[in-house]
Formats: sequence, structure tokens, C-alpha cells
Amino acid sequence: MAVYAVGDIQGCCKPLQTLLKKVKFNPKKDVLWCCGDMVNRGPDSLKVLRLLKSLGDACVCVLGNHDIQLLAYYAGGKSFAGDTLDEVVQAKDADELIDWLRHKPLLHHDKTLGWTMVHAGLSPLWSLKKAKKRAKKVEQALQGKDWQGFCVSLQTKDFSASEPKDKDERLSFAVSVFTRTRFCSDKGEFDWHQKTADAKDEHIAPWFAHKQAKWKKKTRVVFGHWAAKGLVHEADVLGLDTGCVWGGSLTIAKLEAGVAPQVFSVPCVS
Repeated sequence: MAVYAVGDIQGCCKPLQTLLKKVKFNPKKDVLWCCGDMVNRGPDSLKVLRLLKSLGDACVCVLGNHDIQLLAYYAGGKSFAGDTLDEVVQAKDADELIDWLRHKPLLHHDKTLGWTMVHAGLSPLWSLKKAKKRAKKVEQALQGKDWQGFCVSLQTKDFSASEPKDKDERLSFAVSVFTRTRFCSDKGEFDWHQKTADAKDEHIAPWFAHKQAKWKKKTRVVFGHWAAKGLVHEADVLGLDTGCVWGGSLTIAKLEAGVAPQVFSVPCVS
């Protein structure tokens, strides 16, 4: 069995199909990890969701910010400039697809492989154990009776820079860490606004750059979200968002225990 992790698909179904063919992905024996942002901005979000769902247990996905935006929009929230989600919410199988999506995790950990997958990042103050707990709380909210209200509320949140004490605010903060992280300080203070490859403030750094980050004691992390940063291939992390939806490429990596990942890419199809 081989495990492949793919970066942000964002509705780019043709490059995904080409990439899976390139690595000879076989759903009967292989597993595909999706680093979130499966939908939005690209042309074929509906096809992507249907394809991934059809893979059953051969596909493991974590939620990204665009996936949560789809949930919020479906629940009656706002649509934003550039969104390409109408085809999904108007589809005959929309209810089934949305139910499938909202039951996806925020974090996936494989102890045997020694890899953890999130969409954007982790707090340097979180151990792997704490990150799992934070993710589980969010997943319970997404799968609960008031999931619609929860998702819509995230559209209007001014996320805290550091972890708040209030229970509800802490939940929103966790969503932001898992799905929006790029830069933070070693004290876990986040800048949610900078989207560039490099920080403009000397007091912050990429979330994975802090040497004393607690999660580093237990795992390596594969993630997406950061198209401006592109491919990140370091000892502790593997960043796979190479900006397919922005005219870049779609990237996949074969993950193995104790072995450097093998990385493959295909160009964007306009």
C-alpha cells in the first residue's frame, strides 16, 4: 500500500486526474490524503467532490478554509468574490456531498508513518496531543445539530491573534489555526493577514520555523494553503500548495515512514 498526499486541488479536477494517473494511484491498494481546499476558485469543484467521495476509504481529507466556506455558503452564509460554489450547492446530490464534507476531520495523524496532515498549520504551543483535542472539538461542532450556525459565524469572525480563554472563541481560534495559518511568533501569536512568502515583521516567522514547537517532538506535518510559499520540503514539514488554481501546478507526494517524500507535479490546465 502506498500513501500519497496531494496539495490544494481547489476544483481543478483535470490536473488531479492527470496526477493520479502519473503516480499510478490504485484505490484498491493505495490511499490518497487531501490537504484541504478541495473546492472553490477552480472550474470543477463538483467533479472533485464526487471523485474524492467515490474513493471511499481510499481517500482521507482534512478541511481547509475554502471547504468550510462551502459549508457556510450552503448553510445560508455569504458568497465572496471569486467563489465558484454555486454548482455544488445546486447539485442534485448536494445534501449528500455536504454531509460527507462536514464529517471530515481538521487533523489526520498516522502513527505508523509518523506524519500528520492539516490544511494550514499548527500552533508552536500545541503538542500533537493538544492539537488532536482542539481538532476534535471543532469536528464535534461541524457534525452537531447547529453546524450551520457555527459555519456561518466563522464568516464574520475577527479571529484572535492568540488562544483566548473563552470556550467559544477558542473554538473559532482553533479553526483559524488549522485552516488559515501562515505566520506566527514562537509564543503562538498569529498574523492572519499576511499572505506573502516571507514575513514583513521580524517578530514573526512561518508557523513551522520555530525550533521549539511542541508538536515537533512527535510528528512531521504535511500541509497546503500557502500558494505564495510554494513547495516546502524540510525535515519536519512538507508543504504541497503549488498554486494550481493560480496557474501553477498540482503537487502530490508519496509518504513513507523514515524516508524522504517523493514529490511529483503536473502543470495547471487552463
